[in-house]
Amino acid sequence: MSLVCDANQSDDEQFFVTEILALLDFDDDSWPAPNSPDEPLGCVRKPKLKKLRPHPDTVTEVKSKKSKPPTTPRLRNKAKIELLRHEIKGLEAVLASLQHSKRGAVVPEQRRVESLWRIIAMRQKYKREQAEFQNMKLKKMIAEQNRLTGSLCSALDEWKRFPAPDLTFNVSSS
Repeated sequence: MSLVCDANQSDDEQFFVTEILALLDFDDDSWPAPNSPDEPLGCVRKPKLKKLRPHPDTVTEVKSKKSKPPTTPRLRNKAKIELLRHEIKGLEAVLASLQHSKRGAVVPEQRRVESLWRIIAMRQKYKREQAEFQNMKLKKMIAEQNRLTGSLCSALDEWKRFPAPDLTFNVSSS
């Protein structure tokens, strides 16, 4: 599609061109329109240009820029505090709405959490009881070994008290 208006353009294409011109902020008179029947087909009208500057007859006021006074740290902090207060109010509203919407859903979740803690506590209790039972068995084994080593030591001491047997061989030649 071209922007030069042909005589064989459909109404939709012309409508599209006018929409584009509206977006580009052109006046209807400043862009070539479809050719009238008395103009030749290849002829394009020259667009009228928009006036960008005001006429010298009109009085224009020049506004001076107002300079902002430099902000002090106290004013900046005050603005930050106000911003944070506003944010807190918004977050509190969100929190309240979430709490209100989840009130019914909290009860089953709490029960699930409580049951999980019960399961964990029962498992820990079982492991603790097993460890205590194993400790008692090990203590009994150590006590038995101490008694056995004590009896063996006393047997060796008694054995040392006996006179050593004479193990020499008499070889007689007869």
